[in-house]
Amino acid sequence: MNDEVRETLAELCKDKRADDYVFVSPKGSDERQREVKKGFHTACRLAGIEGLIWKDLRATFGTRLAEAGCDAFTIAELLGHSDVRVTMRYVRSVEETKRAAAEANKTEFPKKCPQIGHK
Repeated sequence: MNDEVRETLAELCKDKRADDYVFVSPKGSDERQREVKKGFHTACRLAGIEGLIWKDLRATFGTRLAEAGCDAFTIAELLGHSDVRVTMRYVRSVEETKRAAAEANKTEFPKKCPQIGHK
């Protein structure tokens, strides 16, 4: 978890007892939140977002890590995968990243290249 998430969770826990839940059920503060997918779908509907599924968040997270330069093994560990091949199903290659990779392999030529057969 990154520092922003850690700080947000710390803020949510500030006035709670050690045995209190951070995410409580709307049914009552004594019950923990057991399922977030229904709330996720509701949030998407209220925000006017169509076609986004819970699994897409994992793919986005993995893709953003790859774009930031993280290696496949680190991404697999953060996604909770024991096999990097599973991780590759989640990480999407984007055009900008492929273009940057191709540019990184560019060879610098002298400004004036001698043409074959000419002096």
